[in-house]
Amino acid sequence: MSDIHRGVIAGLNGSWGSGLAILAFEDGTSVPCDNGPTVRALESAFGDVIGSAHDIRSDGGHVGKEVFYGFDDFGLTLGWFVPVDEASPELIDAYERGGAE
Repeated sequence: MSDIHRGVIAGLNGSWGSGLAILAFEDGTSVPCDNGPTVRALESAFGDVIGSAHDIRSDGGHVGKEVFYGFDDFGLTLGWFVPVDEASPELIDAYERGGAE
C-alpha cells in the first residue's frame, strides 16, 4: 500500500468535460483525481454528493467527512479513500506506523 494520509474533506471541484477534479482537504491539501469515479465513490460512501443538475453539491454529504486516502501507483492522483469510521484495524495500524505499509 502506498503512503497513507488522513484528512477532512473541504470540497470537490471538478469538470465534467475535462474529467478532472480536485479533492480539497481542510488542511489546504489538494489532491487531483478522476472526476466521475471520485464523485460516484463519494456518493456511495456518504450520499448527498450529486446535485439535481448532476453536478457536485458544494455542501454535499462529503464535506466535513474524515477519510484515510492514498495516491495511485504513480503518486500523482487519488488512488483510494476510506471513511475513517469504516477503516479496518490494519489500515489504522499502518497509518499510525508512519503512513506506509
